[in-house]
Amino acid sequence: MKFIASMYISLSESLGIYTADQLFELFTTKEHGLSISRHRSAIVQSRVYFFSVLFAVLVPLWSVVDIIFLPGELWNGLLLIRLLASAAFVVIAWQAYKDPSLKRARSLLAGMLAVTPLFYLASAHLIGAYDLHGTEQIFAELYALLPFVMVAGLTLFPLTLAEFLVYALPMFLVAAFTAYPQTAAEIPQAVSTLWLLVLILGVALFSALSQLRYMLSQVSHASYDVLTGMLTRRAGIEMLELQFRLASMHQASLSILYFDLDNFKAINDTYGHEAGDGVLKAAAQQLCKSVRKGDSVIRWGGEEFIVVLPTADPNEANEVVGRIMRAGVGERPEGEPVTASIGIAEVQEDKLSDWKSQVELADHRMYTAKTNGRARSIGVNGEAQVWPGFTVTAQAGGG
Repeated sequence: MKFIASMYISLSESLGIYTADQLFELFTTKEHGLSISRHRSAIVQSRVYFFSVLFAVLVPLWSVVDIIFLPGELWNGLLLIRLLASAAFVVIAWQAYKDPSLKRARSLLAGMLAVTPLFYLASAHLIGAYDLHGTEQIFAELYALLPFVMVAGLTLFPLTLAEFLVYALPMFLVAAFTAYPQTAAEIPQAVSTLWLLVLILGVALFSALSQLRYMLSQVSHASYDVLTGMLTRRAGIEMLELQFRLASMHQASLSILYFDLDNFKAINDTYGHEAGDGVLKAAAQQLCKSVRKGDSVIRWGGEEFIVVLPTADPNEANEVVGRIMRAGVGERPEGEPVTASIGIAEVQEDKLSDWKSQVELADHRMYTAKTNGRARSIGVNGEAQVWPGFTVTAQAGGG
């Protein structure tokens, strides 16, 4: 048991796994955020494009070797198979050049990986009809390496365990089918072939999971603010671009809240930046608890946050704001409740043309809320909500 535990710890450390959540992320994409999905889709599609173009050229070029070393009727049949495979790779490369999405990336990878075993089965059937000797047999045997080539190809992609098994199992079954011994004398060779294939699959799995773990780590560091744990501005812009495009395509609602903590500068000036950081962190955590499942919180800069509310119309956005105000966003160091000035903008009602204009409009309404006394929100139609229990008085400090 100690040996097994030691092996598990060593494997986990080599993959950079230190928590149960990190382990779960390698099994399935359910816990992957939008940023990692988009980044992984782009990488998978770019690699599918590169190798599809490469194979589209090299596969028919190998016919020169067939022409030199194989019988005329055999290389003629193989040439037809090669041209069909090349055409398939061209189609896959063309599709891979389009905008990346996880669904498209998975489909294209499956298509690229499917071409090789189909080519292998067709070529093996064709070669099996000929009695080859000497040099002819040596070059014909090169086709038997195709199962190893297609399995090794999995090492190039950052895949979850579930995805890897979906791609690897059909290829293993194809290899097992063709390696199945017809006589007792062929059993040792079949066993050694499958054993080697299993070893390569193990290496490919480790490589795929290592790439995925590294990507998750890098994207997490780049996408989430260290202090608050919210999306960074850069990752938030990607989120806004995608959500705005989806809302515009489907004529759906999309609201955002521009959220600015009131008198935050006074906290830093009076109690120090450490106290200010504590207020920011508490406010961000409370925001996450108050918004809906599927909403996103972005730290836009300093004490400013943007809350993205997909499918939320102005009334639903006001309801979210009301819930935030009732729950509160923490306390100031002197014990008073933290308040914020909030501006709301919605794509359809405000007739906005891009996400930048939506942010600018929400920012303008937030500024209006601040100049009107702070601790309030300004909605799409100028409707205002005031923080519960707040008395409008002059407050010291900017922000």
